[in-house]
Amino acid sequence: MDIKGIILDIDGTVMLANKVLDGASETLEFLHQSGYRLVFCTQQNQFSDRMISDRLQSAGLEVSEQEIVSAGTVAVNFLAQNHFASEIYVVGSESLRDRLSTTGMKVLSDQQGETAEVVLVATDSDINLTRLSAAAEAVRRGAAFYVTNLDRGEPMEDRIIPGPGSLALAIAYTAGRRPVVLGKPSPTMVAAVQNRLDLPPSSIVVIGDQPAQDVRLGRMLGAATVLLLSGVTSADALGRMSSSYRPDAVLAGIRDVPAWLDQRKGQQSES
Repeated sequence: MDIKGIILDIDGTVMLANKVLDGASETLEFLHQSGYRLVFCTQQNQFSDRMISDRLQSAGLEVSEQEIVSAGTVAVNFLAQNHFASEIYVVGSESLRDRLSTTGMKVLSDQQGETAEVVLVATDSDINLTRLSAAAEAVRRGAAFYVTNLDRGEPMEDRIIPGPGSLALAIAYTAGRRPVVLGKPSPTMVAAVQNRLDLPPSSIVVIGDQPAQDVRLGRMLGAATVLLLSGVTSADALGRMSSSYRPDAVLAGIRDVPAWLDQRKGQQSES
């Protein structure tokens, strides 16, 4: 089936740090003009989808808020739908706590955290032992335990801080329970991107730079997968990957996507 929908990662795919990758602007223009439905699927949890869209637009990339599906928003929506009446403790940014509060959910302070019924772990640049201890105690007592994503580290200005995965691991090791992942790759994120595109999986391709996140998301969805070598994955690492992480195609970068789509379309026309 022809590709009609494209799920794109952001960091390492269209941008790297705060720089637009070579060919990203032209490729997105081509995809929009060609009528592809686009979703930008990101592990970002500190900022709203509008803020993510504004950041991309200020960098010269035409991406609408409606095209963003972020781990933060997926987590907020999931908790609002499944734990609305519960008291929630967030190991994460003030922005994420505020977004949960605006839905009407009760978000606990650090002093109240250990009594929480739900614990959500995300990116937290102000993490301290008080927060980790409160979250671990709540989880040990039986609180539902979620993490936005399992990234080990997060770039923060001139340094790398422990990511949600590292923080969740510390809590899990202390409390003796594993968290449920809400971002890439998870059934919750699969449902979110599928609902946004509203297309059969056979007409979708997932494009990104991280096999454990982007390729696995595509596999869970049942979509085609393309790995870009413009981010965290090197060509040397490809041969060492397990079969569950291997993509259907490997490209140097986002600039090569239009040619790959045209080639795929030509191959399908011949078959």
